[in-house]
Amino acid sequence: MQHVQTLESKAPITSLEASYDEKHLTTAEGNVVRFWDATTLALKKEHTLKHSAEAATYCPSKNRFAAGGEDMWVRLYDYDTGAELECNKGHHGAVHAIRFCPTYESYASGSEDGTIRIWHLA
Repeated sequence: MQHVQTLESKAPITSLEASYDEKHLTTAEGNVVRFWDATTLALKKEHTLKHSAEAATYCPSKNRFAAGGEDMWVRLYDYDTGAELECNKGHHGAVHAIRFCPTYESYASGSEDGTIRIWHLA
């Protein structure tokens, strides 16, 4: 296998996701979530959040992304503006994993409390 390119970050990358349509990469880096073009690896957008993001997931068809972290909450955001749309409470430990389902109707979050929670989009 040949090394193709290196993408730099100012913080540890704790989450990396390729979208189901294979067009987007999403990274969580401290309190920054970045969105990359999966073909060119060009940075498309970045949002600095008020809370840490250990994990992030992107839903291109609904223009939303979700992130979770140390504060145990899972937040849903508008992709264009970065505005927080929902704050889902329920975990009793840091959120380390989050992923939209392939139909983008819901997403799942996994926590160090040993639970997986399913969240439906409104």
